[in-house]
Parts: sequence; structure tokens; C-alpha cells
Amino acid sequence: MELVLGLLFAGVLFIAAEVFMPSGLIAALGGVCIVAGVGVTFERYDFFAAIAAGAGSLIIAGLVVYLELKLLPHTSLGKKMFNSSASSGKAVDTGAATALEMIGKQGRAATAFAPTGLAEIEGQKYEAACLDGFLHPGEALVVAGRDAYKLLVKKAPVV
Repeated sequence: MELVLGLLFAGVLFIAAEVFMPSGLIAALGGVCIVAGVGVTFERYDFFAAIAAGAGSLIIAGLVVYLELKLLPHTSLGKKMFNSSASSGKAVDTGAATALEMIGKQGRAATAFAPTGLAEIEGQKYEAACLDGFLHPGEALVVAGRDAYKLLVKKAPVV
């Protein structure tokens, strides 16, 4: 009886631990423990005991997961674990990058382009994609176009 209870308890515990350490493997291990516990119950007792053990374990595991997802976010530990607010930051201002007047302006590669990176134009950094492929940091570039989110640049012609 101890083996059956141990396997079923371990299965429920592993499934509950999946909320804290999501990977899928821990819940799968919990499922294997529950199936093994049901198998041992069937071997040692009978069919109805095995059905009761399996159904009971799954109901308890479901209840534990439900409580973890409903109650845990409201505790001090849960507030640290779960994201409760949206990010208000942005990586780079792209508003001016989509303006038509940017086309033709020259600047430098602030980062390596492979083929995307940051372009510095008139002291401002913009997300950009290089139509010529790779650009080294500091290399001269010219704005050739735009799309909805970034500038399209080319290597500046050598003078």
C-alpha cells in the first residue's frame, strides 16, 4: 500500500511542481508515476481500486494546479513569480524612422548589421536593415527606404 500511495503522491507532487518549474518533463514524470501507481494498484488489488486510484490522483492533481494558478498569484511569492503588468518601455523610437524625409540621409552603423542593427543618423539611433548585407560598426551608410518598423539602409558610396 505504501508503494501505491508513494507513487500517486509523487505523481501529484511532480504535476504541481510543473507550475514552479515549467518544462513539460516534470509533468510527464508525474504522469508516469500516476500510471505506475495505477498499475501497481491493479496488480495488487483489483480493477475498480485501480480506477479509483487513477481518477482520485488526477482530480487531486487538477485541483492542486487550479489552486496554484488561482490563489498563488495573489500571495507575496506569487507576485514575484507571475507577471502582473505590461512593459511600458520600448527599445528604440521608430516613429521618425518611418518618415519619408529620412530617405537619403547619411549616418553610421552604431552596431554590426547582419543584416539588421542600429543606425545612428543625426545623433539619433534607429533600428535598420542593411540591403547590402553585413555592415561593420562605424561604417558609413545611407537611408535607402523604410518599412513599417525600421529603416532600410545601404553602404554609403565611397567618395
